[in-house]
Amino acid sequence: MSTVFKILLVDDHQFVLDGLKEQLNWARFHGSLCGCVSDGVQALEFLRSCRPDAIISDIRMPHMDGIELARQIDQSPLLSGIPVILLSGYREFEYAKSAMQYHVNHYILKPVTRQKLQALEDILTQLYETREASRRKMEDMTDSNYPLEIAQALQKHDVSAIEDFFQSSLYRGCMEDKSSCDIMGSWLIALLYDYLAKIHFTPQALYISKEHTLKAWYALPNPASKANYLEELYFDILHLLLAQKSDNTSALYRYALQYIDAHYTDPDFSISAMADEMNITLSWLSTLFKQGAGKNLNSYVTEKRLEQACELLRSPQHSIGEIAHLCGYEDAGYFSSLFRRKTGMNPTEYRNCQL
Repeated sequence: MSTVFKILLVDDHQFVLDGLKEQLNWARFHGSLCGCVSDGVQALEFLRSCRPDAIISDIRMPHMDGIELARQIDQSPLLSGIPVILLSGYREFEYAKSAMQYHVNHYILKPVTRQKLQALEDILTQLYETREASRRKMEDMTDSNYPLEIAQALQKHDVSAIEDFFQSSLYRGCMEDKSSCDIMGSWLIALLYDYLAKIHFTPQALYISKEHTLKAWYALPNPASKANYLEELYFDILHLLLAQKSDNTSALYRYALQYIDAHYTDPDFSISAMADEMNITLSWLSTLFKQGAGKNLNSYVTEKRLEQACELLRSPQHSIGEIAHLCGYEDAGYFSSLFRRKTGMNPTEYRNCQL
């Protein structure tokens, strides 16, 4: 379904505005006039309330000329990306070319003849078709389940799956133009930092890193450089995580063992508090501990406590209730039930066999 292509006209001569309004074939590029203003200052004021799809502007105007208008649009985070077509007199053409640094690539030389109107319509038609292609790409992004696929690939450190995505037609298509490139890029950066937030990175470090990444991303001049930046960012982080994974897992596992040895007799001990102390997620702690010990964390803590209970039961010094507390259990009944389930006899029977 076709959508309207909104045009803002900027010229300090009313006859030029009237001529463009009356002589352009608006239907050819699905055009709709959204406003007419007489200089760059008025144009910027207009842009506060309405964002056109393209701007046709004279160069020589009072208060603010077309070059300065193009510069302010290009350097504004909110307005950047709006195409500007400049109307230039022959003597101003060299001056008009200075606007190329502000991503103005379309010029129409005055006077605007029928032939030049046709050239202007060609430009507007091309801009309309580019915008529609971008809109379809964004619809493809919305319909795709790529965020879930990327999240799963990051979780598994699956470099090949990430490579496949960066070679996909969806990604390549979105990175061809500025609007869909910026949306795709901001989503991918958010997905990456969502993943990093789930592992052993502190919130403050992530915030600073993400701010730096986004600033660098938006400062890049074109979609091609942004695509290269994204791919390098993903692969650098994935390779770093893979290289550090074994060392980090080993160090964290050793720390977990030390922490358990120091705290398992405390009735308030919990593995979630332990994960918080280690500044990692509970799921990541459970995974690395299972890899290191070959058993889950709760089983390991229970075994440590019951080993301590068996040692204490070899002496008549403490009551069963005291031993339960010394092994990290507030409820002596629960301790006795657990002890029987694991050893086949209750604590009293075990003690009698040892004395």
